[in-house]
Amino acid sequence: MPPLPPLALDTANFAAIREQGQAYVDKTAYIQALLEERTRYAFLARPRRFGKSLLVSTLARLFERTNDDLFRGLDIEKSGFLAQASRVPALVLNMARVGGETPQEVRSELSRLVRRQSQRFDFEPSETIPPWSALDDLCDHLQHQHGQFAILVDEYDAPLTDMLANPLFSPQDQLQVQCYLRNFYRALENRNDAIRLVFITGIVQIAGAGLFSALNNLRDLSADPDYGAMCGFTETEIDRFLSRHIDQAARNYACSPASMRETLRQHYNGYCFAATSEWVYNPISYLTALSRLTRPKYAQAIRATEFPRPWIDTGPPWFLFRLMQEQGQTMKDIDYHAADVRASFDLQRPTLNALMYQTGFLTLRQENGKTVLDYPNLEVESSLHEGLFFAYLGKPVAKDSRERSLVLSMTEALQRGDCGQSIADFDRILDRMPYALLQTESHFQLVLHTICSMIRGVLRVDSEAPVRRGRADSVVETRDAVYVFELKLNRKLQDATDQILARGYRDKYAAEGKRVMGVGLNFIQRSNEEERWAASASNYEWELVPLTETVLDGPERPGRDDRKAKAKALSTPSGQLSG
Repeated sequence: MPPLPPLALDTANFAAIREQGQAYVDKTAYIQALLEERTRYAFLARPRRFGKSLLVSTLARLFERTNDDLFRGLDIEKSGFLAQASRVPALVLNMARVGGETPQEVRSELSRLVRRQSQRFDFEPSETIPPWSALDDLCDHLQHQHGQFAILVDEYDAPLTDMLANPLFSPQDQLQVQCYLRNFYRALENRNDAIRLVFITGIVQIAGAGLFSALNNLRDLSADPDYGAMCGFTETEIDRFLSRHIDQAARNYACSPASMRETLRQHYNGYCFAATSEWVYNPISYLTALSRLTRPKYAQAIRATEFPRPWIDTGPPWFLFRLMQEQGQTMKDIDYHAADVRASFDLQRPTLNALMYQTGFLTLRQENGKTVLDYPNLEVESSLHEGLFFAYLGKPVAKDSRERSLVLSMTEALQRGDCGQSIADFDRILDRMPYALLQTESHFQLVLHTICSMIRGVLRVDSEAPVRRGRADSVVETRDAVYVFELKLNRKLQDATDQILARGYRDKYAAEGKRVMGVGLNFIQRSNEEERWAASASNYEWELVPLTETVLDGPERPGRDDRKAKAKALSTPSGQLSG
């Protein structure tokens, strides 16, 4: 048996993957289909770390054809299409490299990008002209020298989405950068027969910026079911290209291959980009997990802890977390029945539903003949809440941070029913948060919702849960109990406990099987940051109000499936797979 081919984790370079004998999930059939349709201008939106850059790299190598051995054995070579495809130069514009702290820095990076590409084609643009004029001159040069050429724009929206994560950019700065990019992309227009293909990738479809206003024939592949799996891995592709890796992972993890496949499916599968498209895996998440599982020591470490979450660990879309934090939004603010989540993202008036879908935190599901939104998988669901939590803290996600230790302590306390310790840990977490984020009762409720959504062992979190005579601030369900929280700020503790008893929470959650406990919680907040509370019990007061031995019996949100139940069925309490 030959050794397993290594998995490509740190490169999106098609040539490097093929030359080094790394495992490659063949996507060339989709490229062939696109070229055979004679498409001139195409756009594909997919979430980050989904294989867009590798797709662009593959296209560049296919057009330039400097080494046909790279395609040996792939679908596009087997079909005979490669032999008849014409060679054309490919201008590759990787916009993820274009950034800066000011619009002027963004403009300078655009100029540098054009200069780097010009050097590839022995062309020297004038240094005194703006980058869009230099790009236009480069395109004229390619047309004159070669007749036809291709333009591949990777992550076209990166300069704009980076701005949203940067508080230094004012609305005027954003408009200035939009103007620069609008001028820059105009070089792609009106090339007629000189264009073999303009292929553009990005995360979101940005409305109002007019970046491609003149490309009237731009074909959007993003929701086309024929190209639904152009990025990402299908089950069929995993069986074809990665089955030996799965078998090795199962041996190292001491479980059956079927159990290993199912657990990987629950954690990393579930993306769907059109109603009739296949579900696909996030490639970087799947390959990272599989790479670790094929090494015995890593597999044992995963057994003892939890499956990796590359989605959050490799840098999430901070602009999303910043927008949600600024607007005080949580997942309860999403309309899971939204009809048109593919709507373009407006920089000035961002729609949470569309943005959550386009960045990959939500995906499409069919429910009773209707399209609804849902989390793709377990990795994304937990990563979203953790990313939002660290956005509130104003710091990057850190694996070994004090905040994570406090959340773990809060988790263990809730699982053993120690409500007092959970609240003490919650108070310590609040001590680490910016003062400006804790001004009202709703701010405390928002943070509690976010933290409880992160906690393993919490089955359900509801905020503003409707009851017969009002709304409960937060309802947290664990395996053994349901906690109904009523939060107050600088009030009397009795106000919270009286409200729990008066609003009839027991009626809402009266069913057989679990304890229902009311938790009155009053925080004592000082008037300014200098007088902010110390990390002591004097910052809060609480009281547990036993209601009845009941079980939570509330409606599920639309689109919710049994992923968590399946994952639990596959695992022991320590997180180990059965079988």
